[in-house]
Amino acid sequence: MKRRAIILTIILVTLTLLPGFSFAAEKLSFGLSISTQVNPFYKAMADGMKAQSKALGIEAFVLSADDKLAKQISDVEDLIQKNIDVLLINATQSGAQAVIEKAARAGIKVVTLQRQIPSSAVSSHVGTDNVVIGMMGAEWVVNELGGKGNVVVLEGIPGAASSEDRKKGAALVFPKYSGIKIVAQQTAEYDRAKALHVMENILQAQPDIDAVYCFNDEMAMGALSATKAARRTDIKITGMDANKDAVESVKKGELTMTIALPPYDIGRLGVIYGKWLMTGEMSVPVRSVMPVSFITK
Repeated sequence: MKRRAIILTIILVTLTLLPGFSFAAEKLSFGLSISTQVNPFYKAMADGMKAQSKALGIEAFVLSADDKLAKQISDVEDLIQKNIDVLLINATQSGAQAVIEKAARAGIKVVTLQRQIPSSAVSSHVGTDNVVIGMMGAEWVVNELGGKGNVVVLEGIPGAASSEDRKKGAALVFPKYSGIKIVAQQTAEYDRAKALHVMENILQAQPDIDAVYCFNDEMAMGALSATKAARRTDIKITGMDANKDAVESVKKGELTMTIALPPYDIGRLGVIYGKWLMTGEMSVPVRSVMPVSFITK
């Protein structure tokens, strides 16, 4: 009897060493680090990741960095200690690169979402092309103004790839038009309250404004509040993300335009790619660009 048990043990150990052998599918564990869940855009991204993880039977740890790089680094280090299989990260800033590379050295697959981090440690990136979006939005504003007017540009979080890329895209367009003058260009850090305050100050310093080009809807809604308070209904304000209240504002004729991005699907696709990276069932592209559309009244 003892001999039979020893033989059985040897057989089982040998089988486990065979490529691709498993007694049962091991449950995957993903860490999801989001820059913030206060902003509706990134909350939708987190919701997409959570829904897809649940659908695929993946254990998911979802952490919000609250737009603080130090907290995101700490969160990811905690996820590394949990021995997760895949890290999906929507980075607060480019400074997250070091902890992403630390995760990769620990054998964790890394998928970046929306905010791209230039590192060989990243297996795949899912998001929109923010340089192109910056260009498209700027061209739309120019056309709306007939090629002539004073424009305010509200940027996102300094150092965040999405904001820097949209800024780069806009800078490729506006200087081409001699009739367009950028009268103010400041950061409002993707925040509605900060955008309200920044826009109030700009309105006092620059009364002659034809359009406000915002790198997200939260800032657009903050700018709209400032112009409403100043009783300036002549200023065209545009946003990006197609958040629910921004779309409603476009319908009412308050915001002039918003660009619809697919944050929920970015989150979902990130989880699917993470699973494929672990199972090898499908090849995963290094970069996937998601489509966008313009929403006007």
